[in-house]
Amino acid sequence: MPAARPAFPLPSGSRNAAFAKHVRNFANRVLALPGFPMLPVAGLAAAILMVIVGAFGTGQMPLPMRIGFWGVLLGWNVLKWQLWFALLVRRPGDWPRAAAIGALLLNLPLPLEIELSLSVFGVSYQPTPAKTWAEALAISVAVFLVLIIAGLRRRSMQTIVPMTPPSAVIPDGLLDRAGVVDPLSLQAIEAEDHYCRLHLAGGRSVLMLHRFGDALAEVAGFDGAQVHRGAWVAANGLVGAKRDGRRWLLVLADGAEIPVSARFAGAARARGWLRVRR
Repeated sequence: MPAARPAFPLPSGSRNAAFAKHVRNFANRVLALPGFPMLPVAGLAAAILMVIVGAFGTGQMPLPMRIGFWGVLLGWNVLKWQLWFALLVRRPGDWPRAAAIGALLLNLPLPLEIELSLSVFGVSYQPTPAKTWAEALAISVAVFLVLIIAGLRRRSMQTIVPMTPPSAVIPDGLLDRAGVVDPLSLQAIEAEDHYCRLHLAGGRSVLMLHRFGDALAEVAGFDGAQVHRGAWVAANGLVGAKRDGRRWLLVLADGAEIPVSARFAGAARARGWLRVRR
């Protein structure tokens, strides 16, 4: 019996839009991974170096075979490390611990991985574990130095936005029109169609006709961050975070829950907001 078809199949344009949305969401999740894209870049640099120097005795291989071997071996190890960092790194202080533990645990199976990678190219070879681990440790240190240098360079290039004094409320701005006297009472701003909902201390909520983009500009100097296409959260209004399936929710002091999109998850994680559990 043929399978039943949906009574109202989606138009081709709708299917394409849905597919594009899934691709965009996946790309945002990948970009939010700790260490991406510097880890794959460092892995590629290490692979090129290993091909040139012929590490692990691969200098006798023909060049195409050597490129294939290092592509397979380091490609797998980059994926392994990327998953490891995704599991353990939630804030900048987690990097040293994750790197140190990973350097021991993730390099242990390396002799077997080398043997299997060589067998893919028809080469029978059983590497000496001690020498393999020593060279693997050197490669790991080199890769981590690249990551650290790149991270320091990126932080040094970031523009520091001067904080707006707590007493500064823009005249005739969103906060002023909402009757907010103390900016520190602002916990979050959510977009609702053409309106902005202000979450305030004490559980109060105010809905104002205002563009969300203009609201973001008004609070640009405040200690907070955009966490969703239509949501901004103040650092002082956050009391916790929790998981809802595959997404994160930030919990405010009044109990309201603000979703964190994949696009902004990296910034929220860097601030340590996604480690706070209610």
